[in-house]
Amino acid sequence: MIKFFRKLRYNLMEQNKTGKYLKYAIGEIILVVIGILIALQINNWNEKRLKQEQLISVYERTLTDIENDIQELTTNLEYYNGIEYIFKKVINDSITPDLFDVGLSRMLTTFGVATSLNMTGVNQLKTLNVKDSLSLEIIDVYANMEILLINGFEKRINQESEDLIYKFRDNYSWYPEYMGKTIMQDNSSKELQDYFLYNSEYRHRVISSYQLIYNNYVRMLNGMIPALKEITEELKIKLEKA
Repeated sequence: MIKFFRKLRYNLMEQNKTGKYLKYAIGEIILVVIGILIALQINNWNEKRLKQEQLISVYERTLTDIENDIQELTTNLEYYNGIEYIFKKVINDSITPDLFDVGLSRMLTTFGVATSLNMTGVNQLKTLNVKDSLSLEIIDVYANMEILLINGFEKRINQESEDLIYKFRDNYSWYPEYMGKTIMQDNSSKELQDYFLYNSEYRHRVISSYQLIYNNYVRMLNGMIPALKEITEELKIKLEKA
């Protein structure tokens, strides 16, 4: 088409028909402008399509990450729900020797919480700099989990566990026995058992840890897990519509 205009323009100039030449020249300019606009529109459409495809891929990864995190957080929740009755027996001063067989001596020194959040999808969302409400919600939820759950409650729980083990090491002769085997009612020394059954300082530690674990950490898990499950459902809906 452009070649046609060029040839026509040349013929008109040869015939000294300036008025017609100007009309055709303007037409040629308009055609070029239209071509540029169409090219830009196609380019914009391609960019939007590629960005949408990239976002869908990130959503798929984020969904997998969240489902894995839900599984890990649920494991942590089940662990602490499973030993809460031991905490309550210690707090209520109703400890019996048979509790050694279900973990009485390890309830404060087992590093049961070391959640490793799957952040790949979340970090990719940040990189894409998307502003839709679901993406912003996901980023916000994970920021709170990192600050409160991982660097907050879990860090404190594990630090208290570590401090107690050091206390055992530095102050009690039964420490090697404690570290060397699974403590049961029928395989441990009287000195070791007496500490966990009757020591008031240990009981106070249990009370303090109960506040941290059940009134803070477990409560947050009970709120966070349903929130993450709701996000996974929203992600699935978006992916089905894509």
